[in-house]
Amino acid sequence: MSITNKQSNILNQNIGIAGCGEMGYPMLKVLLQNDINATGHDVKAIENFKYFGNKYIPSKSEFFLKNDVILSIVRDTIETENLLINNKELLSKKNATILICSTLPTTYISELKKKLPKNFTVIDTPMSGSTIKAQEGTLTFMVGGNENEVQNVMPLLNILGDNILHIGEFGKGMSVKLLNNFIAVSSVLATRNVLSQINDFGLTKKQLLDVVKCSTGDNWFAQNYDTLNWSKENFEKTNTIGILEKDLLSYIESKSKKNTNSALDHYENSIVNGLKNIPKVN
Repeated sequence: MSITNKQSNILNQNIGIAGCGEMGYPMLKVLLQNDINATGHDVKAIENFKYFGNKYIPSKSEFFLKNDVILSIVRDTIETENLLINNKELLSKKNATILICSTLPTTYISELKKKLPKNFTVIDTPMSGSTIKAQEGTLTFMVGGNENEVQNVMPLLNILGDNILHIGEFGKGMSVKLLNNFIAVSSVLATRNVLSQINDFGLTKKQLLDVVKCSTGDNWFAQNYDTLNWSKENFEKTNTIGILEKDLLSYIESKSKKNTNSALDHYENSIVNGLKNIPKVN
């Protein structure tokens, strides 16, 4: 998405993307294509980021000294802790705006905010969409923060996405993302399960998906099965299926323990185990 002439102050600040993986890499490209003063940082070797030239900063200290707006797009709580808390360069800054784009337990991000300096602006902005959506700048962001803070970062989010949903106070965006991901992951597992059985029923993948896409079995994964670069992946901790498992565990960790239902708890845990043993497809 292009930027209007009326730019917010945030677009004139130094913006950093920490975690230039499958989502962060194309997001940084989109910002640079829109003439935003953005740089990226990742733990992977600099050779992976030749496209960005000097817009990629391999030094963690230099990256945080340069940027006052940080999009944190690392994998999990451990990487988030190493990035944001075990970081004297960040913690020594007078002001910073932190956008938490990773999918993490709500219990964790509440504690994370308490650990960061009180003068920092911390907003949860988990995102939804494939790598293709990141490349197009058409992601969906679920945002949690007070109205003034959210309005300040909206011009930045509007470059990266076309559905920016302010859910409520801090933590609400992450809450919605976790619930959404549970629904999405359930449909991923269900779709892969039936695709693994098509030969037993004398069907082809096309025959099944053509029907699913226009009937009651319809879901996002089925609609995008042929364009997603991870749709046929088997479980590995570091790939997309592994990240889905991590997201599910974040959802389970964030749930209230007041009203437990053993049958549904068993169902949710079975989805986690199902991902670890997701059926292979051709």
